[in-house]
Amino acid sequence: MRLRPSELLFFFVLGAAASLVGDHSHVVTGTTRYFTEAVPFVWSSPLWFPVLVGAATAILAELRLHLGTPRASVTVRQGVAGVAAVLGSYVLTALLHSAPIVPTTTLIVALATVTWCVLGDGPGAVCGVLAAVIGPFVEIGIAAAGVFAYHDDCDQLFGVGRGWCRCISRSEWSRRCSESWRSSAGRR
Repeated sequence: MRLRPSELLFFFVLGAAASLVGDHSHVVTGTTRYFTEAVPFVWSSPLWFPVLVGAATAILAELRLHLGTPRASVTVRQGVAGVAAVLGSYVLTALLHSAPIVPTTTLIVALATVTWCVLGDGPGAVCGVLAAVIGPFVEIGIAAAGVFAYHDDCDQLFGVGRGWCRCISRSEWSRRCSESWRSSAGRR
């Protein structure tokens, strides 16, 4: 393990907190609806949702450090900007849930690409692809279990709709954060 427990906790909390904002945006716009009340909810999300996203964020941050040395030139300020870009993209998918798929997908992919071009690297792209592929498969499984569904207007991928757009927007999240965290930690 390359991340200290406190760093893993930081990434877990960061991912969990961001997931609550993004998921709340999806619930209040009608993009997502949950069918279960068997577990406690935090804001608009069942408890397991921020736990899953927080764990995925921490795992991707750790994985990124195993794929090569992070760039030392990424600052905390750039990391914060990256988190804001990802969160903005996540919320944007909620606002555009009934928009046509091609322009919406193009917009989200363009935003993710610009973010990656400014802050990313090859290993970050690997983490991004993993998040963009694994995330929707997890969502497909959960949707198939009848736990939640997306609005019919955006339900175009095995019950997941534009879930992969959200994963694309999140994919740079852990890598950027791990680089900025390590960069700032090295300067202490």
